[in-house]
Amino acid sequence: MTKTKTYKYGPHTFKSYMKPVGNGWEVGFTYQGRNYFTGNFIHKAEVAKWWGIFNKEIVSFSKKFNFSKDMPFNWYCNFLSNHMYTCYYSWLDTVFNKHEATFKKAYTKDFKKFMKMKKGDATTPGIKGPKETPYYLKAV
Repeated sequence: MTKTKTYKYGPHTFKSYMKPVGNGWEVGFTYQGRNYFTGNFIHKAEVAKWWGIFNKEIVSFSKKFNFSKDMPFNWYCNFLSNHMYTCYYSWLDTVFNKHEATFKKAYTKDFKKFMKMKKGDATTPGIKGPKETPYYLKAV
């Protein structure tokens, strides 16, 4: 499911896109065939959320920082690109913090269960006790 959006800025035309790539997704922003932003995602829900934020941020940036005829347009494109990457990495920080909290909680729960099983807790089904030979992961 590829999505595109076109932006006109005077005589200039930008294009943003969201497309599946490999096992993930990519969101990008181009002007005259040159890519000024690329973000990669694994989860469809996250790319969909970023796609909405991304396109709102482009419009907001152009309203806040008007392009003047005296400015070199390539410089303005780089300014926009740097702004988008700043927004992208700030947004990813919030997403990663949520993932970290979720997996830390799951790890803590699993660790507690592991310690019970290691002691040979008789109430845990399938556990024979601490006398079993332990297995280890080994690179082969």
